[in-house]
Amino acid sequence: MASTSPSPARTRQAAAARKRAAAKPTATDPLTEFEPIRIPGDDEVEEDRIPLFYIGDVEYTIPREVPPGAALQYLRQARESGHDLATPPLLIRVLGEDAYMALEQSKAVTEQQLEKIVQLIVDLALGQKEKEKEGGKARG
Repeated sequence: MASTSPSPARTRQAAAARKRAAAKPTATDPLTEFEPIRIPGDDEVEEDRIPLFYIGDVEYTIPREVPPGAALQYLRQARESGHDLATPPLLIRVLGEDAYMALEQSKAVTEQQLEKIVQLIVDLALGQKEKEKEGGKARG
């Protein structure tokens, strides 16, 4: 006598088909309501700069807020080459070529002064001062 019930393989296939149909996402496409992010051009950004150091009577400044792109560049170069080789490009980008060259060529700058300047720029670029304000521990 032949069985009228479906074979176990057919039952598994039907169950799997029902599962697949039920598993289809019903959420809307996240890009449906997405608005493109507008980032102003560099020439549209007014940079607020503050004095960082003086050599003689010449003032050298840095931006009050280091652009996030400078931190990204530093982190990429640190990953590829190490922190020691990533630091000079960060300093040049934040200080500017003239200020960097003034420090490099200064006969009067001390190692302690230079370390303080470098550490401050790295900390600003990586957001360490914000972490301190939030109760985090800064690198030191």
